[in-house]
Amino acid sequence: MIAIKCGAIAKAMGTVSAVMLSFSLVSRVKAQHASDDPVASANDGFGLTLGLESIGLYSPGFVRGFNPQVAGNVRIDGLYFDQQGALSNRVVEGSSIRIGVSEIGYAFPAPTGIVDYNMRHVGNGTPSATIVVSEGPFQARGVSIDGNLPLISTELQLPVGASYQVSTQTPFGSPNPGYTSTVVNVGATPQWKPNDQLSIRGIVDWTQTTNAKTLPFVLMAGDYLPPETPRGYDGLNWAEGKSIAENYGGIVIARLSRDWSLAAGIFRSVADNPISYTDLYLNTRPNGSAEQFVVSNPDQSTSSTSGEARLTGHFGTDSWRQDVVLLARGRDTLALYGGSDVIDVGPALISQDVQVPEPAFTYSARTHDRTDLWSAGVAYRAQWQGRADLAFGIQQENYSKEVSSPGLPEAEVSDHPLRAYGTAAIAVTERATAYACYTQGLEDSGIASSSAENRGAILPDARTWQADAGLRYSLTPQLKLIAGIFEIDKPYFNLDTSNVDRALGRQRASGFEFSASGELVQNLKITAAMLLGEVKVIGPNLQAEGVGPFALNQARFLTTVNANYKLPWASALSVDIAITHFGSYPASLDDVAQGPAATLVAVGGRYRFKILGAPATLRVQVQNLTNEYFWNLAFNAPVFSQYQPRAFFGYLTADF
Repeated sequence: MIAIKCGAIAKAMGTVSAVMLSFSLVSRVKAQHASDDPVASANDGFGLTLGLESIGLYSPGFVRGFNPQVAGNVRIDGLYFDQQGALSNRVVEGSSIRIGVSEIGYAFPAPTGIVDYNMRHVGNGTPSATIVVSEGPFQARGVSIDGNLPLISTELQLPVGASYQVSTQTPFGSPNPGYTSTVVNVGATPQWKPNDQLSIRGIVDWTQTTNAKTLPFVLMAGDYLPPETPRGYDGLNWAEGKSIAENYGGIVIARLSRDWSLAAGIFRSVADNPISYTDLYLNTRPNGSAEQFVVSNPDQSTSSTSGEARLTGHFGTDSWRQDVVLLARGRDTLALYGGSDVIDVGPALISQDVQVPEPAFTYSARTHDRTDLWSAGVAYRAQWQGRADLAFGIQQENYSKEVSSPGLPEAEVSDHPLRAYGTAAIAVTERATAYACYTQGLEDSGIASSSAENRGAILPDARTWQADAGLRYSLTPQLKLIAGIFEIDKPYFNLDTSNVDRALGRQRASGFEFSASGELVQNLKITAAMLLGEVKVIGPNLQAEGVGPFALNQARFLTTVNANYKLPWASALSVDIAITHFGSYPASLDDVAQGPAATLVAVGGRYRFKILGAPATLRVQVQNLTNEYFWNLAFNAPVFSQYQPRAFFGYLTADF
């Protein structure tokens, strides 16, 4: 039983660490402009983050059943960026998801899609400022000030900002009452543009999170869901974490000659967690009784230096254009983790709010994990205006990983594969464009968990691929439709019956996607999207290994609708609704337990007016309007946490 508990704790800690990494990558301190409207700005329904709001089928942490941020598929203005710490909207305006047709012509795409951050706009050379005051959900509140200081007209400008926020955001993505943290952020993106041929931008972004309440996680004793319990604060008052996210770098865009241009960026990204805790309820029964363990983690940190240099040659005429791209990119990542201490708190109920004294934790040595990934490639793109777009490329990847775990010999692995891609789009009619894409990728798989017989062993790097095909159709000049199919293939790692962490098979995600975006009728703008598909786990003897044929937490049906209606009799007013529906999904590794389908509804509105002559917007929203109840579930392990109840959210923003 002790071995089982230790294995469950280690597995949960690994999962929670991955969740916390994804959480650290999400920008929680954001700017907003009075004119921002994500529904009006979206080119498709697949995912857009703009200011304080996100819409669409996918998010930076979830695309087609996988996490592009964890896979390393992050870009800033199209340049490769190995993100570790959260990027705030002091330095970025938002992000978009590039998959399917939006990858056409995009140099060196990646399986699982790409999260592409847009650098903050610099303005037109006049002083400006945006102030945002927000309230909710629950105890959350905040204020941010972002300005643009033209030091030398449009030649040298300094976008800079700062914010203070009490956040209720939690690792699984939804805010929860009582689980607050204090977030302070400052950032700047200076730009020097001496002429039309050269632009140099800097990035300085610093975010500190303190007094972060620890959200409990629940693991079941069998193939069933946690019981319904009152939603609210059940954490330990003393278990407050602290973290720092830092991002620094610079981007150079230069026109070298009539035919050649250079785009290059170098970045430093750090996620440091000096203090963190994990509150676990293990072997939870249907009545909510469990065994409670608290994990305290010493300084856990990941730092990365990454960058890309891209030389592009532009040739041809206005109607027939060709690009040749020469690329070099890479990253050097150092992670320090482990050394945690586990305290058995004893029997507990997952719904109880019982405080226990803070124990004395004893830490051990940490694991040092260094990963290098460097690549060089060449690509070609041909565009026949209004008729066709064809691109293909190849990269030589050079991957190496060195791990030093306490009490174990040093482990090392390397790989040097060639990775290729190709995209094509053809105008079938004036309104319809057919497209197809194929791309290969390489991802880091980490090391075997501390509960495995082969603990500390480096898992093989994951060679992945993705294929897309579909049709984009302009139903009207204002309304675009996209329909397509896709397939993604990745290795599947888990513990086998001998407690060895290894590749048990492959994950195969396939499905049908649909998107509609634009003005449906006058004054009514929508973005809607649907995913009908599945993520299969394919391999020999999966049933004997306790693994079902479908991946954990992957619903076969997912759809979102965002609509915004501007009242014709009061143009300053608009109302909006957001609907998300997902079908049932596997809630245990063997697929026996099934999570229920759910529909989430949010309604709100905007009122645009002026404050001292400056454009302003008052935004209000009710989230989870019907107070839907279900449990959040981690991607790769049956680890549950509470989903938020009904909540109210609002902000006031003004541009001066």
